[in-house]
Amino acid sequence: MSRLILPKQHRYSFFAVLFLAAVIIVLRIIILNDNELSWDVLGYYIHLPAMFIYKDYGLSDLGWIHRLLELYPLTGSLYQISTGPEGNPIFFFLMGMSFFYLPWFLLAHLLASFSGYPADGFSLPYQYTMAVGVITYTIIGLIYLRKILLNFFSDKITTIVMLIVVLGTNYLHFMTVKNLETANILFMMVTLITWNTIRWHKHYKLINLAAVGAFTVLTALAKPSEVLVALIPFFWGVYNRETLLAKLQLFWDKRSQVLTAIAAGVVVALPQMIYWYSETGHILFDSYKNPGVGLDFASPHILNVLFSFKKGWFIYTPVMIFSVIGFVQLYRRDKAVFAPVLIYCLVAFYLLSSWTEWWYGASFSIRPMITLYPLLAITLGSFLSAISTKKWPARTGISILVIFFVLLNLFQTWQMNNYIIEPYRMTKKYYFAVFGKTKVTEEDRKLLAPDLTFNQGAKLTDEAGYHRRNFGFYDFEVKDVNYLDHYYTDSTGNTMLKMDSTLRFSPEIRNTYRGLTTKDHFWVRASADVFIPKDYRDELPLLVLSFDRKGGGYFYHSFAVDTNTYKPGTWGTISVDLMSPHVRSTSDFFKIYVWHRGNQAALIDNIRADVFEPK
Repeated sequence: MSRLILPKQHRYSFFAVLFLAAVIIVLRIIILNDNELSWDVLGYYIHLPAMFIYKDYGLSDLGWIHRLLELYPLTGSLYQISTGPEGNPIFFFLMGMSFFYLPWFLLAHLLASFSGYPADGFSLPYQYTMAVGVITYTIIGLIYLRKILLNFFSDKITTIVMLIVVLGTNYLHFMTVKNLETANILFMMVTLITWNTIRWHKHYKLINLAAVGAFTVLTALAKPSEVLVALIPFFWGVYNRETLLAKLQLFWDKRSQVLTAIAAGVVVALPQMIYWYSETGHILFDSYKNPGVGLDFASPHILNVLFSFKKGWFIYTPVMIFSVIGFVQLYRRDKAVFAPVLIYCLVAFYLLSSWTEWWYGASFSIRPMITLYPLLAITLGSFLSAISTKKWPARTGISILVIFFVLLNLFQTWQMNNYIIEPYRMTKKYYFAVFGKTKVTEEDRKLLAPDLTFNQGAKLTDEAGYHRRNFGFYDFEVKDVNYLDHYYTDSTGNTMLKMDSTLRFSPEIRNTYRGLTTKDHFWVRASADVFIPKDYRDELPLLVLSFDRKGGGYFYHSFAVDTNTYKPGTWGTISVDLMSPHVRSTSDFFKIYVWHRGNQAALIDNIRADVFEPK
């Protein structure tokens, strides 16, 4: 019987892939849970049950989705469904991730059908099969990362770089606990695109360039902003004017291959374009309608992304400092590779820093940086190669730092998974208070930032810790020409606002975040007096509080008068305390107003807003 014989110079990196794959598989299985297909993952995945189980890819009847939400704790709100130009429901996320899920979904559906579990797309066979199945893509990513690194470095350097990237960064967290999210797929796709780019520039084979075209579009379908990966093949080998002209000439000489690559990308994009056209009438459509989350190129959060104790990349992934230093070594080593790596990393980093929710939810460190790791692995290898030629004190010092950073990452990944490192509320004081700890005290938790994510229903109890001031008040005694037909004066001479079908919204109290505070949060106490007639049968007026960004509200709360306390025919008061959310920009407006939803008349008076700013 023949046995596998590995090239001696590549054995260490081969066994490193086996070891790392085994670690990831074991950890993923250990931490499986019965709610893997929730929140954003639900949005990526829901394409599949809609098409194959419920036969409702056009979302003509959302009843099946709501029934599933009653059975499974999948999401807090159905943000995974957006709206088309006619107000019709459409999928919020593109279908790219569902392409990768498809084989595991079909296997899970088969298992559910023969195991007695509900074949509804969300029972345990689906949850477990999906989470374990996508480890395949993790392993593919590791295999091609090894191929890329061996193209530039020795087997020893390749092995060390792979161990550092997997065990010393947030990669491990997202390939285990969060492997159904985009980071897993995007890492693999960048390795595939980079590897085929390298191969095409060596041999000019059509298959490699066609793969680049198809994989680039597939990557963009998983996450549209990642279309930037096209910068890698475009700038590969370009580092000055002469090489740029030579590259353009190469594309012209190989234009038949370039056109084939473009055609391959179009073929991959066709299902999404057909869906868009059928549901919106456009072959391209922006379904990502969320005024609170988006790109703001004028206000990148570069320092926060790198150094914030909330999520900072260098704080929670310090070993990657060496990959940044490695750009210098890569420049000296290979300018033709340095330029595309630098261009892609800089543009991608600026883009991810410009995301308004720069902390990327409940992530460990900065999640989208993982997409850059296949390229940063090259700069890290360049750094380690340069260090390997230094005298032993330098090599020893760097080795100790690297080992410490890797061990720190492993421990802090454990802390994250055991709720010691908080996903939203980390501060500098709390970071150092729990540094190296396996248990947290209540005194430690007092050092956390206020919970700005899950604060609905909270009340301000520590008024002594805040400065209070009024920032808006309408008693309607001074009449506004815009509302002259809607003022009502009672027998005592008090003037109030009469709202009916011709006046849905009261005047607004509004101010920017920076107009209310320079601190990380504030409380607002808002109130309005409301008179509901005895014979009132319509929906009650609401006191609305929201943050407004680009014409849309991203933090929206509304409150009605409590008719158990205030009976119709009498005046009642709506009074609420609300803490500010994670603000996207300090120029966003905080708004307070009354929304009258009924046609019958109701009276409104004394709309007031006080801000409580931390001392």
